[in-house]
Amino acid sequence: MLKIVIAGLDGCLGSAFIGLSDLFSLAQRRISAALPDDSPGADFCTVTAGVGGRPIQDGAGARHEVETSFEEIAVCDAIIIPSFAPGPEGEVPDMAPLAGAAAWLRRHHSRGALVGGCGSGVFLLGEAGLLDGRRCTTSWWHNEDLKKRYPRADLAWGARLIDDRRVVTAAGPMSWIDVGLYALKALCGAEAGRIAADFTLGDTTPAKGGHGGAYGPAAVSGSADAFLAEAERIVRQADADFNAQGLARALSTSERTLHRRLKLACGESPKSFIDRVRVETARTLLETSAKPVKELAASAGFIDEASFRRAFRRYAGMAPSAYRVWARAKAQDKAQIFSVRKESELIPEILTTIFDTCVNGVTLTDPDLEDAPIVYANKPFQEITGYAPNEILGRNCRFLQGEDRDQEGLQRLREAIRNRQPVEVILRNYRKSGELFYNKLNITPLFDEQGALIYFLGVQYDVTKQVTAEREIGDLRERLQAIA
Repeated sequence: MLKIVIAGLDGCLGSAFIGLSDLFSLAQRRISAALPDDSPGADFCTVTAGVGGRPIQDGAGARHEVETSFEEIAVCDAIIIPSFAPGPEGEVPDMAPLAGAAAWLRRHHSRGALVGGCGSGVFLLGEAGLLDGRRCTTSWWHNEDLKKRYPRADLAWGARLIDDRRVVTAAGPMSWIDVGLYALKALCGAEAGRIAADFTLGDTTPAKGGHGGAYGPAAVSGSADAFLAEAERIVRQADADFNAQGLARALSTSERTLHRRLKLACGESPKSFIDRVRVETARTLLETSAKPVKELAASAGFIDEASFRRAFRRYAGMAPSAYRVWARAKAQDKAQIFSVRKESELIPEILTTIFDTCVNGVTLTDPDLEDAPIVYANKPFQEITGYAPNEILGRNCRFLQGEDRDQEGLQRLREAIRNRQPVEVILRNYRKSGELFYNKLNITPLFDEQGALIYFLGVQYDVTKQVTAEREIGDLRERLQAIA
């Protein structure tokens, strides 16, 4: 039987804690009645747990019993953290006192559990280290605070719900509905999720042109974080011709004061701030929409596709199409399995097992995407280079060259790729640590049955010891000849 745990923590929103219990209870009745008894989706249970099994006190002072303690939960399939009640100035409480609960979350996630954070409950996931390097979201008025507390989180402004490798984050005080339904769908299947969703509905993200409402920055605090949050909200809702002058007017300040406050709060000029916010919007759209890049550029607020591509590459470090591949692979931990579909062709996932047992690095690059980014890298490639999957996928292999671009083999490599021919060269490459290594690179073009190029297969051999030995032999030979 699948087990879903609702975490009971002092200071949480009572409505979220109780609401999750009610949602799962009602969903279980509906699902059990609608699905056959032997259906996997009909067999789940929900339990509330807290520190030491003690009753909790929510943010309004109400007392709630829990069914068991965190320590008694040996195995579970999902854990959901309700939102926390805001402090006097709307701030999220300090998560440091919850270090024990954070460690408990981290332990169960490492064992395979899905972990979900609702609204400000996402901060506890940050305390557990589960947001490091992961795409995530939270209530938009908490964005600046989350970035400040957990700078290694990859935060998506305005996204409603994100699942990045079994860490689910959602925005808004009613996001417990979204997270609860998502967990049901992920664990029990699409049909069970549909049945449960028939009687619930959540909508928490402010739409373009809308307003922050009671939970907007003005209701949160008068801090620099609130200033940035309000500035971001204005930029995201503005048209393509919006500029620094318009932002200053919208914030009821002078351009000079706007420049000073932005520099103080985030180190950016108004133009840089506007471009970065729009790129962040575009990142979310690329992750959640299949629309063409040109359409997304307009939706993100850029006046034309060319300016969008320049800004996106400057802030994201890769082309928009490459980012879309990288984001999808990263979200599903696809660095270890093939997932790139070319029309009806799908590379078998079983090949991953084979490639991961290789001694040498193996990569696939996609020539159909801008700048031919890496869309697969096996484990040995990561070990050779020192880079993690999320630092490899979506980038062209040239990043391994660093600034060392004047190499004899590069011209041969470019010509072979341009002519779609196999090639083998030895290049000077650099690990993440900056250490030089010699890479014997073998490139092979892969074609489909119709003769269309679909990938370039790269095999990397670390031949540093061989090159070093050959140089030493050459030096020794020269010395001997000189003596003779």
